[in-house]
Amino acid sequence: MIRERREAFRDDRLIVIASEGKDTERIYFKALAKEYTNPRVHVHILERRENEQNDSGPEHVLKQLNDYKGQYELESDDELWLVIDRDSWTDAMLSHVAKECAQDNYLHVALSNPCFELWLLLHLVNTTLLTPEEQQQWMENRRRSKNTEPYLKLRLRQEMDSYHEVGYDALMLIKHVEVAIERAKLLDKNPADRWPQTIGTRVYRLAESVMNRN
Repeated sequence: MIRERREAFRDDRLIVIASEGKDTERIYFKALAKEYTNPRVHVHILERRENEQNDSGPEHVLKQLNDYKGQYELESDDELWLVIDRDSWTDAMLSHVAKECAQDNYLHVALSNPCFELWLLLHLVNTTLLTPEEQQQWMENRRRSKNTEPYLKLRLRQEMDSYHEVGYDALMLIKHVEVAIERAKLLDKNPADRWPQTIGTRVYRLAESVMNRN
């Protein structure tokens, strides 16, 4: 198969993002890329095909990026990013994805433990002020009952007054992105690990790339 060249992007560094969630991550990174528009960086966010709407696991997110890489010719400084959650995925599943990414210079993993809402909350909450009990509550991210949302989604709604996965004020958060990056770095006590083993998120690395800070 002959791969297409993306000539329109050849003067840019291309950042391609595929995420576990359908809307939350797309809304955030679309707003971040617009706020930090740079002629040297082009951000492309992949959307799932109609027949893949329920395929949200890490391996499916990786397949999206591999399919893209197989279709288009990339330059050496282009980046393909998986935005995934720790959540309930097994270590074996995450290890398989992390290993494949480690063997490919284009692929990068921005994993949040427990979930992407942690990254959003870091824009508004200083987690270093949480008690050990509160940090455990954040990490467990439990539902109070079957009919309620996980703890971090409820906490995010409290902090923002209004939050829904399919629509929220991303710019309200992005004005604090520099603070969120610093807070995420403080949580990332073992950056050499393949993903945060305790509460933490590597989304800050992707945010810095979109902002052309690395």
